[in-house]
Formats: sequence, structure tokens, C-alpha cells
Amino acid sequence: MAVGKVVATWAAGKVGHRVGDGQCWTFAENALKNANAKTSNDIMGADGVNSDADYVWGTPVSLANLMPGDIVQFNYYTVHVDAADGSSWEETRGEPRHTAIVASVGANGKVVVYEQNATPGGAVKKTTLYFTNTDSITVGGNWWFYRPIPK
Repeated sequence: MAVGKVVATWAAGKVGHRVGDGQCWTFAENALKNANAKTSNDIMGADGVNSDADYVWGTPVSLANLMPGDIVQFNYYTVHVDAADGSSWEETRGEPRHTAIVASVGANGKVVVYEQNATPGGAVKKTTLYFTNTDSITVGGNWWFYRPIPK
């Protein structure tokens, strides 16, 4: 089974449960360890993995090439959505940083992710995020997509 598929399957099995200390980094790090893939510690070294780092999780990929099991690293990600009924909502991820695992990729920059610590110390959940501006969606901040690297 491909590494990304192992990562996504493992993450799906953790929905509703807390992984380790409940932090997003712990969730991604454990998913990659389980898939026998290089972790951020393997790639960046223990000194590089700190609260000021934008973690590197594998080989950079574009939104167009994103697949389940890839890792998203955020830095001050925001989304504002104006719904057809006139209502609107806004979300923030990564104040300043956040990490999530791709569950599925849809059209127009819509990506469903597995994430932990979106609410402090929370359990793993599935969330829809957007990475492309449209007439009704405005996104901001920085994000990077990574494909896990087998060990």
C-alpha cells in the first residue's frame, strides 16, 4: 500500500480520539511513523522542529497534485465564506501554525482534512478547508503541501 494511503487510513481511524498530547504536530508525526515514512524530525532534525518552525513533512507538492495522505502545513490560514442564503462565516487555522492530513481533494480548492487541536487539545476531526479564492470564498495566510517520503 502506498505511504499516503497508509497515512490517510491511519488518520481516519483516529477520528474522535485524541492522539498523544493532542497537538497537531503529534498527530502528523505519529501518522508518518505508522506509515514508515520520514517525519518532520527526520527531515528537519530535532533542533529544527520548534514552535517557530514551519514544519517540512516531505516532498513539496502543489494543490493541483494533492492526494489523500499528503500533509498541509499552515501559517495564519483564514477563510471567509459568504453563503448563498446571505449568511457568512470565518475560520482560522494556524495561529501561528497548524498541521493537518489530507482526507480528500475536491474541486475549486476544496480539501477535506483530518486535524487535531483545531480546538485546543481536541480529538481528531474531519474538516473542510478551502485553498482557492472564488466569488464567495476568500482565503488568506500561508500554506504548504507535502507528500510523505518512505523511509
